[in-house]
Amino acid sequence: MDKAREYVFLNDLIRLETIEALKAPLVDYFEETFSAQCLTVIQFKREGPPVTLLAHIPDTALSQFFETQYARIGYLLDPFAIAAFGADDFTAHQLREIAPDRFETSEYHAQYYARTGLVDELGATLRLNANLALHLSLGRSRSHGRFRAGNLRYFRQLSPLLMNRLRAITRRPVDMLELTSAPDLIERYQTLRGGGDKDLSRREAEIAALIVQGHSSRAAGLHLGISDQTVKVHRRNIYKKLRISSQNELFSLLVEHMRD
Repeated sequence: MDKAREYVFLNDLIRLETIEALKAPLVDYFEETFSAQCLTVIQFKREGPPVTLLAHIPDTALSQFFETQYARIGYLLDPFAIAAFGADDFTAHQLREIAPDRFETSEYHAQYYARTGLVDELGATLRLNANLALHLSLGRSRSHGRFRAGNLRYFRQLSPLLMNRLRAITRRPVDMLELTSAPDLIERYQTLRGGGDKDLSRREAEIAALIVQGHSSRAAGLHLGISDQTVKVHRRNIYKKLRISSQNELFSLLVEHMRD
């Protein structure tokens, strides 16, 4: 690690007063130090779509995909967005630490995440209040491979200072947008019917949401405090009510519902 380079970056972090002014130093430092290929700063909401405060995504196709798809559906199944309002006010993780056990075989991964070209992320999240959280993400594509243990250690050392500085900057009225209400993922599944004529129960909607995120029946059962066999019974009932037969169709129904 270049200590002189780190000193210059930290000086910029303290000196600069807007997220727009901080963008170039952030991008330069994280590209050089972490070989990050994209960087985003996002404001998560407990309810409703997120707000992108900063995005550096040099790949044009990926940038367009992020702009059109993330706030529409991507965030609903983003492991970092889901974890943003958990028990801890501050977290710094590598994607694989918080992703569901079958994330890479999920329909969300196949139909959304894999299309981003990313294979790994480092993410830091700081709770601002009961309804808002600030998130910084560094991404790598297949050409650079996954982040190493040393990257994660340094990210965890650096991110508390960085996130608190971003919090101070984004408290400014020009950067902070009002909270708006929108149905969450579970409520969306409760309001769709697919080809059937019966609504899903709250528990069925909870399980549907966990399935599309990439949780196995065992993981979903542990999350909800029920057996994996009970999860499988609920899953069969979900498919029967919606007149579908696969996770692919369950994900597709959500996408179609978001378009309505």
